[in-house]
Amino acid sequence: MNISKLIVVGIVALSLSACGNKHNDTIAPSPSAAVKADSANIATLYQNYCMSCHGTQLQGGQGPNLQKVGERLDEAAIIKQIQKGGGGMPPFQVAMKDEELKALASWLAQLK
Repeated sequence: MNISKLIVVGIVALSLSACGNKHNDTIAPSPSAAVKADSANIATLYQNYCMSCHGTQLQGGQGPNLQKVGERLDEAAIIKQIQKGGGGMPPFQVAMKDEELKALASWLAQLK
């Protein structure tokens, strides 16, 4: 099963929240993501900071589609975008710890 299908299966039942709001739904990031943080932590990060604008299936909405963001941006560019924001995206440099930001960016960079 490819990474897109795994992501879709893992997050299809989730609802949207306001940007940056925390809630208790879970999403399942790709088990093949080679990141320092565990899958549950990455799922929580995506829920808390990304899902309300980028969707439960990374399909986009208020923010762009992230399903294949790794084809467009490398990890460093994703980190910069998350830190600084821009194009309607708020910056998360203060809201996220460095290790959280790096784990989330690493996972997103592998979505190809």
